[in-house]
Amino acid sequence: MSKILTGVMLAAGLALAAQQARAEVHAVSGAAAGSQPTEIFVNTYRSYPPSCLNAPLGSGLWRNDPNAIHNTITLSGDPLSADANERNYTESVSVTLFRAVCSAGKSAMLMEIDRAAGASTTLYPVYPGIRVTQGTKQNVAVRTAADPNTFLSHTDAQMSLANSGTFVFEAFYPDANAIDYNKALTVTLDNFITNSSTRLTTFTLSDYNASQYPEATAGLPINGYMSSNWSNPNQSGEGIVVQVYDDRDFATRTLAIAWFTYDVAGRPFWLFGQTSLPNGARLISVPIAYFSTGTFAGSLPAGVPHTNWGLATITFPDCGHMMVNYNGDASAVQGPKGQGSITFVRVADINGLVCQ
Repeated sequence: MSKILTGVMLAAGLALAAQQARAEVHAVSGAAAGSQPTEIFVNTYRSYPPSCLNAPLGSGLWRNDPNAIHNTITLSGDPLSADANERNYTESVSVTLFRAVCSAGKSAMLMEIDRAAGASTTLYPVYPGIRVTQGTKQNVAVRTAADPNTFLSHTDAQMSLANSGTFVFEAFYPDANAIDYNKALTVTLDNFITNSSTRLTTFTLSDYNASQYPEATAGLPINGYMSSNWSNPNQSGEGIVVQVYDDRDFATRTLAIAWFTYDVAGRPFWLFGQTSLPNGARLISVPIAYFSTGTFAGSLPAGVPHTNWGLATITFPDCGHMMVNYNGDASAVQGPKGQGSITFVRVADINGLVCQ
């Protein structure tokens, strides 16, 4: 626990560096053609909030969608291959269209293509052509990506499918007239097999209704988007700094908090907490401590004493709010004590990355 303060201070740099390394970067409006990007900015044409999907997209995500649609379709081999066996190859695959829960009543639409167990390892089917119809928008070509939250990533039609995969429906950048994947639509897959009565396969999805998805009320997964300053609207000057960053095992994350609150005399009192959590966790309990007998603006003595204060359990019902259930006691040094719940409000987004 004596390293918590250092962890809180370092977390901001670690989280931002990691997110910047993963973000796709584009030049700001008005930059000269061919110039290097000067700033990271938010993709205003995004089809879904970035809070609902993490990379890489796993298989079986459709199991969380009670309205997932399944079908078995035939895909062709590569028509441009020099190998006649590949050109004449066909394979039956399982296709599932489904939606993933996002915050604010929104969703992301995805497609999983599964090759059968024991499928050929030398001949491969190719990715189908995809068109979407929604209202007056007829047979619109759409962008599907194997990695979420991207600007330009796209899976091309007739790309070889060596493995099963999951793909998310995105908007082309820029496209102010993009498909709204939360609304009813029809998706048509084209397998490019001429003279076939099953060349086209359609999937019809109704409007997304968050009330049908248990995940919609479970709170958001805790990830880097929660890194921010959070304020208490009922008490000016009280807030929490949250940092969430990836651990080196790529299976867990570390959450660190600094809670700036007050003692019984109204003087500033700081509480600190840090803990590990598995990727995808939506609730975390953080051991909280306070420190004493440190020094100001100088070298800290070795092993600054800390005292365990209690526990704070944290959830994020949406992108703009953090629920903290607490139970602790610092009365030995006239610090805060008690138990209860507080809702904190997000102060700001990380540059270039927003939750909503």
